[in-house]
Amino acid sequence: MASILIVEDDERTAKYIQQHLSDAGHTCVIEPNGEKATETAKQNGCDLLILDIMLPGTSGFEVCRRFRRDPDLFMMPILILTAMRGEEELHHGLAQGADDYIVKPFDINNLIHRMEALLRVSSDRAGNDQVADMPAAGATKREVQRRVSLRENFALAYFELLSIREFAHTYGEEARSKAIRHMGRAIQKAGQKLPSGTFFAGHMGGGHFVAVLPPDKASPYCELVRQVWLQHLQPFYESIGRAQAYAAASRGESSVPLLDVLICLTIRDPKEVTAPHELFEILSQLRTKAAVGRKGGIQIDRRAKNG
Repeated sequence: MASILIVEDDERTAKYIQQHLSDAGHTCVIEPNGEKATETAKQNGCDLLILDIMLPGTSGFEVCRRFRRDPDLFMMPILILTAMRGEEELHHGLAQGADDYIVKPFDINNLIHRMEALLRVSSDRAGNDQVADMPAAGATKREVQRRVSLRENFALAYFELLSIREFAHTYGEEARSKAIRHMGRAIQKAGQKLPSGTFFAGHMGGGHFVAVLPPDKASPYCELVRQVWLQHLQPFYESIGRAQAYAAASRGESSVPLLDVLICLTIRDPKEVTAPHELFEILSQLRTKAAVGRKGGIQIDRRAKNG
């Protein structure tokens, strides 16, 4: 069971939640003061934050931002409690780093269900993805959120292994896993040339990867990843015993295209109020536009023109 921090200034509501969560087997800590929330979370080793937005003094929005900026707490799932019902207000809450929200008055069973769903999703966030041996999707999204909360200027690059499904269907799941690891190594190898502490890369699942890096290094980095991938593609096919398949695909004589990589790049301007999901949406739009022809290459968003 989990340790839950309840940041709620209304004592009756806080104790009501505490009682039901305790009955469900969880340990709960109540903190009525938003200013002390991060300190209380660290002292008690909490796993999840239930956060009221309308707090006196330090608002729930500010508490949320502080958690996302804190190097020890930025991975913690946050469920906000709000009396707000407008779409703009709820969007604002999620943009500060919250994972989900419950509108007051709430059904306690629904709250417990949503809270436990967040705990399940977050259970692997601290670990690596086993296939690629890289940080998993949750950890990657948290890193993007942390940098947004710190108002950093950074580039976000998306990598997709094209035709990975066809490749797996023809050559098997073991070959697919090796291809994913091969792509992950190319992404990480190129990142070793970047200044320490500025680079982060994670596996989003399947043939999808994301890297966070300095804007001024972004375009050369993406070029290097693609170069490394293409240089090592033939040796990779040979390593899985598919040298003939490589030769046939290179001549256009195979129904399974060569594995290629599509790279999409955008840069976050710290002057803009940009939530992580908006950055991922930009990458998604670039990917949709570029993937029509199922050809690899590098697609750069207009904001990345200085990268």
